[in-house]
Amino acid sequence: MNTFLFAIQFLTRFPVSVKADLTAETLGHSVLFYPFVGAIIGAFLWLLASKATTVDPMVLAALVLTLWVGITGGLHLDGLADCTDGWIGGQGDIDKTLTIMKDPNAGPMAVITLVLLLLLKFSAIYALIKSGFLIILLLAPIMGRAIVPALMISAPYIRKGGLGQSMVDNLPKNMALTVIGFVLLVSVVAGGFFLTIWIVLFGLLLRKLFLSVFGDFTGDLYGAAIELTELSVLLGAVCLAF
Repeated sequence: MNTFLFAIQFLTRFPVSVKADLTAETLGHSVLFYPFVGAIIGAFLWLLASKATTVDPMVLAALVLTLWVGITGGLHLDGLADCTDGWIGGQGDIDKTLTIMKDPNAGPMAVITLVLLLLLKFSAIYALIKSGFLIILLLAPIMGRAIVPALMISAPYIRKGGLGQSMVDNLPKNMALTVIGFVLLVSVVAGGFFLTIWIVLFGLLLRKLFLSVFGDFTGDLYGAAIELTELSVLLGAVCLAF
């Protein structure tokens, strides 16, 4: 139970406290629950979108997006901003890129990236509300967080000795594969076969891109992967819905 609670505490702003001491094993096993935390987030989004039917669709889309950012506290958006600054400022130098990513200040390209991502998310949410394809609001946070264990078991982590390294080293690979397989099955049932194929292909391309630019993975890259995967689910669903 502490493992699950830590996953909720780490990924959301829900008032959850973990009373027991966190061991390296707890950190690693908590990653297995990331998709289930995504399901909790998605449930709130789906409930708001499906119950507030009297609200104008455009206003409702803005409310759903606001709730989405509020639940996570913008944690993953911050990771995407750092990755953008590192990518642009590093100019191919991995050491310089990683140094820039540690800087808490956001550059203009980071701000532009966040604005564009939120704009695309808002537009996709609005289209899904209009079409009634609301199950995607539940699916997107699940798939977004399932990308983390997939990346952890398939790509190296660059910063040794930290929280992220403990998670990677202590994540049970076979159990992670089982969780990922279950999530893919959920995706097929909820979103369809073609949307699931698109999500898998996007994840593979994103992994290849990140490795080519950053060398190995960091916590910021996991956060960026969550945001971009969520967006890919939303946009893929919109394209398939119309």
